[in-house]
Amino acid sequence: MLSVISQLQVGGAQTYLTRIAPRIRQHGVEMEICALEPVGSMVEEFERAGVAVHGTPYGSRVSRSNTLTLLRTVDSIRQIVRRGRFDIVHTYLFWSDILGVSGAWLARCPRIIVGRRSLHSGIHDQTLLFHALEQFTNALANEVVANSQAVLSDNVAHERFLPRKRTVIYNGIDVSLYEPAASKLSGPLRLVTVGALAPLKGQAYAIQAMRLVTDAGVDARLVLVGSGTDEAKLRQLSNEIGVAELITFAGEHTDPRAFLSAAEIFLLPSRQEGFSNAILEAMASALPVIATDVGGNAEAVVDGHGGLLVELEKPEALAGAITEMNRQRDELEVMGRFNRRRVVERFSLDASARNLADLYLGRGVAVETGVGNVRPEHPAQQP
Repeated sequence: MLSVISQLQVGGAQTYLTRIAPRIRQHGVEMEICALEPVGSMVEEFERAGVAVHGTPYGSRVSRSNTLTLLRTVDSIRQIVRRGRFDIVHTYLFWSDILGVSGAWLARCPRIIVGRRSLHSGIHDQTLLFHALEQFTNALANEVVANSQAVLSDNVAHERFLPRKRTVIYNGIDVSLYEPAASKLSGPLRLVTVGALAPLKGQAYAIQAMRLVTDAGVDARLVLVGSGTDEAKLRQLSNEIGVAELITFAGEHTDPRAFLSAAEIFLLPSRQEGFSNAILEAMASALPVIATDVGGNAEAVVDGHGGLLVELEKPEALAGAITEMNRQRDELEVMGRFNRRRVVERFSLDASARNLADLYLGRGVAVETGVGNVRPEHPAQQP
């Protein structure tokens, strides 16, 4: 089968594919990758795992908005599918859906699956043209796979012509690769968040919350792991409100484990999420989680047991949760252990790979209506 994705820089979908591609082979599925732009830090990871990576003209010097470039990209994918005689094409992210589905359909691929990994408002710009392209793609596809119940429900509510075969398969993680973090009962409260420094990730609210918790007498430190377009604005904000000395901009790291193991609480202030790999990594590291109640976050974090879910875009809500956890620092380790067990039982990489392989090989039957197919025999799919 062929997975089609935009590029191979660090991102949620890209991280998931690097983890799942070598593991799914153990379940009888050979996966190859088609990247519209075959560039990024994860190319070498696929190559080391023996996973073939194909490229397209999409990233050529010709403008991507050029219609000829888009048509050449579709034809390139058509040729890749035909040459490889792929039985299944599974696309991830908007332009991969549009171009990948079109190329697979022209190649007469037997099964075309579109992925949904974020709430509908975050998939593309809300323009008539993009909506039309999306519906055209949906009409050509056979199935849809979402990475959380919240994502599938939201997309069903907003998209016409979404394929009627619908399945939820959660992201998975290999817990054995993550060292449990050690909680401390004294000293500064150590917070960490991992993600692109971009508006949808909401780091500005976390920085504002640091001002509020400091004013409330909480001694806390925040590490931001990631890079992106918002970095200059976030640095300026931290300076303007007087918390720059409390915040570390760690930059982009493909492997955030060292930062997770050094923290006591994981913070996810996102305005938009599908099903966060970063949350799973934090839970595997035995960290309690404070996250906004958006997307699939509530399907991962059990509020009050593994952490706290708060209202999005509310620095005061984040600050309140941080202050509450600071008052019960002796309970943080208990919450962290709960999260680590939950990942083992419900969100393991093996279960995610097995569920995806079962879907590809026809061992599971997708639900024709409703929000999806969550099979009880595979605990990774249970919220």
